[in-house]
Amino acid sequence: MGRAKTTGSGWVGPVLPLLALALGASLGIAAGAWLEIEDVFGPPAMGVLAGEVAAAAVVFLVGFRKNSSWTPEGRVWTREHSYGGHGVQWLGVTVALAIATVPFSITFEKLTAPGLNWAGLLVAMAVTAGVSRLIYVKTCAPVIDA
Repeated sequence: MGRAKTTGSGWVGPVLPLLALALGASLGIAAGAWLEIEDVFGPPAMGVLAGEVAAAAVVFLVGFRKNSSWTPEGRVWTREHSYGGHGVQWLGVTVALAIATVPFSITFEKLTAPGLNWAGLLVAMAVTAGVSRLIYVKTCAPVIDA
């Protein structure tokens, strides 16, 4: 089991995606009721999707600020704020985008055609894996593999 090592606002890595899940669903339900949308899954899914994308952006920016510094040689990444030895910026974005895969597939089906939620799920999983790998290679790998 990994150890968490944070100070200040580094806690947002695992917590903000979970807060975005609850808050996004609540806001989606409220917006659906206000707009009188009778669809049961659409508004909450869209709210969760928007919340998780925003959470991923905020977590990455917090990790960027907390785990890197600019030197004359270029940007230097550290593990000052990490979970299990991996940077907050990678873990938080991966968790947020993983949570957003199902709401994206529901939203994709609502915006395209019935029965295409599987295609949306495949797209969301591919994007999550690609973004997660890109962030890991650019921000975590230089510190962990060194």
